[in-house]
Amino acid sequence: MIKRIISTILAAAVIASVAVGFPRERAAATIGGTTVATAAGAGVFPAGASFNGIELAGGTFGVGTNSTSTGTANGDLELQLNGNSIIGLSQWITVSGWITQATLNADGTITMNGTGTLDMGDGTAPTGGLALVANLSVSGIQVTIGGTALPMLPRSDGYISIE
Repeated sequence: MIKRIISTILAAAVIASVAVGFPRERAAATIGGTTVATAAGAGVFPAGASFNGIELAGGTFGVGTNSTSTGTANGDLELQLNGNSIIGLSQWITVSGWITQATLNADGTITMNGTGTLDMGDGTAPTGGLALVANLSVSGIQVTIGGTALPMLPRSDGYISIE
């Protein structure tokens, strides 16, 4: 019983010393990257937005990328889009990808490049190995997959952080 109490106190002391030793502002830099982009949000497309014949209504997105000053990056991106097919049925389109390069732009946005997979949500097999480019700003995300640009998904809920 005494050993458990002592080990709990020691573990709490170690965690507290690490938290004090690495302030929040420096935590990302100690991981090894100079730019960290994180985002999780949802948005509604403006009227008339479409992709591959699907009328888009809205979507959700998640991004986590850590990049160096040389442009090398490690990260993930996932984008879920909902809309209606030509015959009026609900359809979910999924874009997922691995980010391997990222550039912080002068206007505070970040451009991320990598390889992605597109699942049109219509029963056909997902298409992988596609070129993926994503532009993330505090107002939303715009993705190009396999050379085809999706409309900008404006953020209406959630957060976007580019540091």
